[in-house]
Amino acid sequence: MKKPQLMNVQVAERDLIDGLVTGINVITAFNEDSARLTATELAEKVGISRSAARRYLLTLVHTGMAATDGRIFWLTPKVLTLGRSYLDSARLPRAIVPYLQKLTAELQESTNYSVLEGDDVVYVSRVNAPRVLTTGFEPGTRLPAYASTAGRVLLSGLPDEELDAYLERLELIAYTHLTITDKAQLRRELAAIRESGFAVTENQYEIG
Repeated sequence: MKKPQLMNVQVAERDLIDGLVTGINVITAFNEDSARLTATELAEKVGISRSAARRYLLTLVHTGMAATDGRIFWLTPKVLTLGRSYLDSARLPRAIVPYLQKLTAELQESTNYSVLEGDDVVYVSRVNAPRVLTTGFEPGTRLPAYASTAGRVLLSGLPDEELDAYLERLELIAYTHLTITDKAQLRRELAAIRESGFAVTENQYEIG
C-alpha cells in the first residue's frame, strides 16, 4: 500500500464545523489546573456563553466522557478513548515498540518514541525498564519541547528556517530555577545537540 503523503492543507472557514471545534476546545479546557469546572468557568475559558457551555458539558455527560454533581463537571476515563483511537489506527507507534523493547533490554532503561506537535513534544510510545518502580512520561504526555530531552533532540533536527521561526515565537518559561530562559543559550544548546546527536537535560521542567 502506498504511503499517504502529508499535505499542508489550507481549510476554508466555510468548510469547518464550528461545533466540533468548540467541542474539542471544551475537552482540552480541562487540565491539571482546571480538573473540575462549572459551566460559567468553562464558558470563560473557551469564550462561549454559559448556556452553550452547559449544553456541551451535558453532552459529554450523556456520552459518558464527563460526570457532574449537578454544578461541577469533570472528565471521566472514557475520554481516553479519543487518544486510544490514534494509537490503534496509527501504524508507527505500534511498529516502533519492538525497537524500543530491544533498546530497553540492552540499556536497562526506559525508552520513548516522541513527536513534535506544534511547539510541544508528545510522548507516543513507551517501554519501561524492568524495575519495580519506574518513573517517566507515559504516552499522551505533552511537554514544552525546549524543556525536555526528547523535545530538544527533535528541535535540533529542524531545518534552520523552521528553528528560527520557532525561536522567534517562543516564550521561554522558567519551570524550575534551572530552566534555560535565554534564547541565545537555547540556540547554542540545540546546535551542540545537532553536532553530537544526543541530548541530556536535568531539572528543566521539574526538579528531580
